[in-house]
Amino acid sequence: MSRYFSFRFRKDIQEAKQSLVLFCHSDIEISSLIKEIKEDVMLNLVPSDVVILGYGITASVVDGIISNSMFASEFESFVGAVEDKLEFITVDENGDITTVRGGEAVLFKHEMMLAGANDIFKSRKGLITSSPSYHFAKPSGDHCDKFIRASNLFTSGVEVAFLAISLLPYLTNNIKRIYVDTSSISFLVSIAVQLSKNFQHQQPIIESFESYSVFKEPYGFVTSSESLVIVSATTSGGLVKNLIRDNAFSTENILTLFFSHIPSEQRGLFDISSVVESGITSVPEEHCKFCQQGSKVIRIEGEQFLPETPKHELLVIKKVDFGSKRQNFFKEFAVKGLLKFDTSPRDDWEKEHFYIDINKLLDPCPDNFKDTLTKKLNKHFSRDIQTVISLDDEGSWALTQTIRAEIDDETIKWVKYSEINEEELKDSQSVFVVAGAITSGRKLLATARKLRGIAKSATITYFVGFSKLPNQTSFEQLEKDLCLGGFELVVLRSCNLPRFSEKSKSVWEIEKEKLSAFSEIEDPLSDTPERLPNLLAARAKTLEAASSDDLFLTSAIGKPLKLRETFAFWGGLNLSTQDSTQADVYWTIQAILHDLRIKNDSGLATTYHSTLISPVCFDRFNDGVIQACLLRAAKPIELNYAVDEVYSRQMTDIIIAVIRNWENPQGEASLEFLFALWSGQLKILDGHLKEIIEQKIKGVSDDVTFILKQLESTLNIG
Repeated sequence: MSRYFSFRFRKDIQEAKQSLVLFCHSDIEISSLIKEIKEDVMLNLVPSDVVILGYGITASVVDGIISNSMFASEFESFVGAVEDKLEFITVDENGDITTVRGGEAVLFKHEMMLAGANDIFKSRKGLITSSPSYHFAKPSGDHCDKFIRASNLFTSGVEVAFLAISLLPYLTNNIKRIYVDTSSISFLVSIAVQLSKNFQHQQPIIESFESYSVFKEPYGFVTSSESLVIVSATTSGGLVKNLIRDNAFSTENILTLFFSHIPSEQRGLFDISSVVESGITSVPEEHCKFCQQGSKVIRIEGEQFLPETPKHELLVIKKVDFGSKRQNFFKEFAVKGLLKFDTSPRDDWEKEHFYIDINKLLDPCPDNFKDTLTKKLNKHFSRDIQTVISLDDEGSWALTQTIRAEIDDETIKWVKYSEINEEELKDSQSVFVVAGAITSGRKLLATARKLRGIAKSATITYFVGFSKLPNQTSFEQLEKDLCLGGFELVVLRSCNLPRFSEKSKSVWEIEKEKLSAFSEIEDPLSDTPERLPNLLAARAKTLEAASSDDLFLTSAIGKPLKLRETFAFWGGLNLSTQDSTQADVYWTIQAILHDLRIKNDSGLATTYHSTLISPVCFDRFNDGVIQACLLRAAKPIELNYAVDEVYSRQMTDIIIAVIRNWENPQGEASLEFLFALWSGQLKILDGHLKEIIEQKIKGVSDDVTFILKQLESTLNIG
């Protein structure tokens, strides 16, 4: 669990960039602090500045951090100068936030606290959203399409300590009783009480009353100025109205934590209306349009607003999920040996799993791409450009040389990023920056920092061959950061792709770990005396130097997985499946799944319930290489068929049929299915797993038998 809670916000709505806030509820450790900053910058690009927030931060703590040479060097490399880009602010026991150095009140406190609360609300999924197939019935009886579940928001101690800051001003020393509408917020209240210095002799009693009980039967409140009622969340302020109506409370006695709308006379801490898209519909049952449309009702029960039964849905992947933009991209670049996938990248900047062989693309350059390149250069390569800077990778340099031949001007200086420093670029005229492909844009932002001292009249053009940023929002943020000051970002081709988290292992890393636990030579002293059978032993070696046609395990008879004559998603694109690589197919499947994940509350991007890739997909797309792509491109939660007995049964039947056909084309992905089970990438019920293990019969290949034994061992341990 992280020591920090980090988020971004704008100190001023006029500012183009957001500030990065890191809140720490414990001692600040320099190595973990800079690691947190670096990880955020890699994910979200460079912030305008960094704000460190914590309880009781002193000047000596600040001095210890900024005087650390390693911290200062790393911070300047990723963000900028410490004296310009780093601010320390501290919180006292009353919730007041001041600067550490001068002790002045922080003017952006409200904006910062609201932004942090909204970040927690979004990341912890405080809003449960329905789908066209179901909606919710609240304990009050009203039907709604969304509801706020506050219990989701208090799972991280450091986040709760952050939220407690806003509660501190309301914990006056006369408070003896605190009533909460759900026990889940007792954790937050107790943390705030501990942080406050007003209750050193006797802490207030915290009592929970069941939400909406005031609608049904009275509760024994002690209504006095010594009582404080805290309501977890509301969309209308209805609960507070009833508390005031039926008891002797005033609005001064009641505080709501999270709200999307409340009457002006009520008090609330965190307005989450800005993160509730299209509002919340809540109506009496008799006026419910969702019921009229045949939507099912899920009743919300219990003190913590837990829906009765979580629902799980299946998604069948269809050809229409491969949109026209995707089709155009793959028609231009697939089956040409250009689309690559590195199972174990070693780039110091960031892991580049998906990459494009730009050297091969440009030798010779296809007409379509060359035409686009020429048109963009004619439009954006200004006459006063004196320097062209290429990023250091081979693809960027190859694209730079192609541009150089096109421009044919030897008075221009053509250099790599590593060959030039900020001082050399001071007061220079217009600069042209070339990137073969970008995954996050971090290298372009690093280049932008080197260009801070160019002449005021000069321009910067960032020229990118391929953008692989995950989504349009990421691209727009990068564009905003790079183009501040009237500069340009030009991209020739785009293909949104997922980014692999550095905090989690890839399927290939797990595979390497699994296989490396076994030696090729039997060792009587080893904890794992078994040796790998031939195909798995060969696979262990292949993983050390994988090519774009070695992404998957072979068939159980040793044949590489290959597309057959037709591939539904490439239909009508005139692509030769015989010329395809495994990377071509993996790019295609991963692109489809990525698009399904970034749809708002549809496809695989559902909030309330889990959506699984339907077992039907493995039956419909029965080429072994496509099945392997689905198994490796999916997230484990999308292949967790153990959540439902029917789904687990369907998947089990498919796997058994594949294993029984291990010598035939229908079973060419048998090792991939078994590895998915072994690695935990795919899950089924234990009873069904036993049925698969029973396929360990005479005549099955040694490699199939080996993994079945490992599954049996895992099951026995469990």
